[in-house]
Amino acid sequence: MRQLHTRRRVLRWMSPLLVATLVVAACGDDDTTAETDTDGEAAEGESLDADPALMELSLGTSDSAGVPEPVLAAVARAGQAVDEERLALALRCWQDQQCDTGTGGELSVALADGFGENVWREVTHMEFVLQALSYPEIGEIRYISAQGDTQKAISDFRSLIAQGVDIIVSFADAGEALLPAAREATQQGIIVVPYIAGFAGDPGEDYLTYVAEDLCELGESFAAVLDEEIGEGKVAFLGGTPGNPLSEAWQSCEEDALAGGLELIGRADTDWTREGTLQAMSGFLSEHPDLEGVSYEYADGFLGGVRAYEAADMPIDLVLTLRTDEVGLFCEWAEIGNPDFRIFHSSGGSFQSRIALTAAMMHLNGADIDPQIVVPAEMRPVEEGSCNPDIPGEAPVSTLIPDNVMQAMFGG
Repeated sequence: MRQLHTRRRVLRWMSPLLVATLVVAACGDDDTTAETDTDGEAAEGESLDADPALMELSLGTSDSAGVPEPVLAAVARAGQAVDEERLALALRCWQDQQCDTGTGGELSVALADGFGENVWREVTHMEFVLQALSYPEIGEIRYISAQGDTQKAISDFRSLIAQGVDIIVSFADAGEALLPAAREATQQGIIVVPYIAGFAGDPGEDYLTYVAEDLCELGESFAAVLDEEIGEGKVAFLGGTPGNPLSEAWQSCEEDALAGGLELIGRADTDWTREGTLQAMSGFLSEHPDLEGVSYEYADGFLGGVRAYEAADMPIDLVLTLRTDEVGLFCEWAEIGNPDFRIFHSSGGSFQSRIALTAAMMHLNGADIDPQIVVPAEMRPVEEGSCNPDIPGEAPVSTLIPDNVMQAMFGG
């Protein structure tokens, strides 16, 4: 049976008509996704009836209009309750590199993580596990972390190809270096879907699709918040590692979108660490104590920015826009209690591994999937109640992992 699935996928990937359809989809034709009937069911059997509360939690909006079908389908599956039996199995699959789901399903799926050794990545891994367990067709779940080593990431990918898995979902920290391995997997009939960090190349041809938010739109959203909240004043950008494409993408678009009353006084790299953020913010504050706005990807990293204000003995009178939503900063904000410290954030994105897997399953069941799945990312304010002390400080608020699973994972 598995050989039949593989042969069918190879034929589908070789189809020039499908490649042409995917190219059209990349240019914005929304009619290429799975047809939907009036009961909110995709033609391939996926429910698109996503819980509005989970939509609001993960995407910042309960409005499903314009949301790609794989996103709706993924969130709909995330609403399934996790009973004690499913919880025990999920924990085992999360802790082990390989697990049998017990369903007898013929499909083998894998998460190839470029770096899995922090809380956010552990959350992302569990999101993938829970999504995989929602499919009885999936009989085996694999996980592998390259631990930040590009050569290991390539070797890991090729190992999964040799093992004959059916689907590889990947946080491709190694980026374009993984493209040849992704192409090799695709040529062998394996469905490959990166999320957040991609491979470059040609999604829809070299691999099925790419799941991510629109980083340019994110930067423009940051600019809109700063314009509305500040109007006139000095602002600064914080990024991650030097030259990384993620920071460059949103920063360039935000700079172009800044209103005339906002003065960009500089950009600084932080290596996505609290210490790096402390150093960067200390430098900004020493030269520009009247700094009024900062944009950054990484909520947890800005705890270093809080320390910079403390070291300078300055109140945090600041508007901060963020891409991610680690809860530790929000709890710190609640303790500080300064109404002039205002935080607006998008989404942590840990659930994008769910969307990647669901897109692959929809494709396997006959859906035409766009070469890029753009995940909506609405800005929202941090407010009273944003702090959840029952999860680790490094965990994202927007996770779709149920509370009972989070508590079992981290002992909360």
